[in-house]
Amino acid sequence: MTNLEITKDLFDTLPIDDKLSPSKFINIYWDLYVNRYESSNSMNGTIFENLVIIALGRAGIENIYFQTELTYVPSAIFDVFLYHPEGSYALSIKTTLRERWKQADLEALAIKQVHKDVQCFVVTLSKSEVGARRKRDNLYAGLDGFVLANSEEFDNLVAELITKQFQVAGSVPIVKTSDRRYDAQKFLSNFDLKI
Repeated sequence: MTNLEITKDLFDTLPIDDKLSPSKFINIYWDLYVNRYESSNSMNGTIFENLVIIALGRAGIENIYFQTELTYVPSAIFDVFLYHPEGSYALSIKTTLRERWKQADLEALAIKQVHKDVQCFVVTLSKSEVGARRKRDNLYAGLDGFVLANSEEFDNLVAELITKQFQVAGSVPIVKTSDRRYDAQKFLSNFDLKI
């Protein structure tokens, strides 16, 4: 099965309760995925990324660029990029961190060289690794923080994001991969979800 088929199957198995907070949504559907499917690092990451994107969409956030490259930021693919002319956001979505936070930090540093007003966060499920990273908060070159997706921290991040109206990234190509963007139509076609 593809990642889209697996994600749809999760929602067919357990229809989404509209009252779920973003973190509860992540918690419930991640647990359902882990209990129903054989673990694979690649598929785990993609399913987690889908769930984070859907959590953002459920909150009313549109124009969610995913797995996208930005102009003038070479060799970096951003899991999620939310464009706003007065302050964009880049999210690196990782089920676990291990050494991957280093790549996210370098990508955050690179994007901030071009887009000075972007905020960069790692969204993860790994509480122990986030605890270890937070002990060294002053050592990061570009990251603005780590967010636990299955906690109130994620709810707070989503609450911050819904205060902005993210846009299509303009006529000057800021985003090189403009076909990789979730809006209401793409949520409907990929996941049968009305946002």
